[in-house]
Amino acid sequence: MKKNPKTSTEEEIKSSYEYLFEKVMKDKRKDLSQFVLSFREQLLKEDKIESFGELVAIDLLYFHSVNNAEEPWKGRDAANEAYKLLQTRKETFSKEELRISYLKLAEAFDYLEDVDKERECYDEAAYYAFQTQDAKDAIFAKEREIRLVYRYPEEERANLFPTYESLIMMFGLEEGKRLFALEKEKPSIVHDPIESNPLFPKIIDGVNIALKEHFDSHQEEFTLENYNIKKRQLLLKAGIDWTAPYEIKGE
Repeated sequence: MKKNPKTSTEEEIKSSYEYLFEKVMKDKRKDLSQFVLSFREQLLKEDKIESFGELVAIDLLYFHSVNNAEEPWKGRDAANEAYKLLQTRKETFSKEELRISYLKLAEAFDYLEDVDKERECYDEAAYYAFQTQDAKDAIFAKEREIRLVYRYPEEERANLFPTYESLIMMFGLEEGKRLFALEKEKPSIVHDPIESNPLFPKIIDGVNIALKEHFDSHQEEFTLENYNIKKRQLLLKAGIDWTAPYEIKGE
C-alpha cells in the first residue's frame, strides 16, 4: 500500500485490516459493516489502495460483514464491483489471488441468489486452482459449477456443462470421468423458472429485507417451513411463483 506520512501509515492500515478481517471472517461479528465501509472510504480518500487486489479484498470483507448481520443484500454492490474488477483486470492479479477471490465471490453470490455469477465464479476458481496446482479447490469448484448447471433450463445445459475432454485434460482420466458422470446424475435441485425471470433480481433484496424484519419481530414463528411460506407469499405479491429449491423435484 502507498505510503503517505501525512495520513495513515502502512503499519496502521495493515493492523486495521487484520483486526477487521479477524473479527468479520473468524469471529463472525455482526456489528462491523460500517467500520469496514469507513475503512474502505478512508483508504480511497487517502489514495492508499495500491492494487485492484486490495480493493477486491476490502469489497469482499464488506460483503461478509453485512452477511454476518444477516443483511447480504446490502453487500450486493460490493460483490458486483469485486466481480467486475476480477473480470476486467485479471492481468493485475496473481493466479493465487484469483483463485481465492473467485471462491469467496462464489459464496457471496450464493447468498445473493445470483446463480449466473455463482456458477461463473466457480468456473474461474476451478481454472485458477488448477493453474496453482491446488487439486482440492479445483475439484471442489468444478463440482459446484456442474451442480449449478442444473439450475438452468434444460435446453441451456448442454452449452454450460464442461466437456468430457476439458475435464480429462484438467483432472486426468479417473477424476475427469467421475466429474463428467455428475452431469448424468439426477439432481437434487433443478431449474426453477423464476431464476431466469428478469424481475427476480430486482425484487429479491426487498423480499429478503421484509423477511428479516418480519421474523425479527416474530421470532417465535421462525422455522424453515414458515420462512419459505412467508417468502413465497411475498414473491407472489410481486408476481413471482416461487418454490423453495429443495422442494423442486427432478425433471
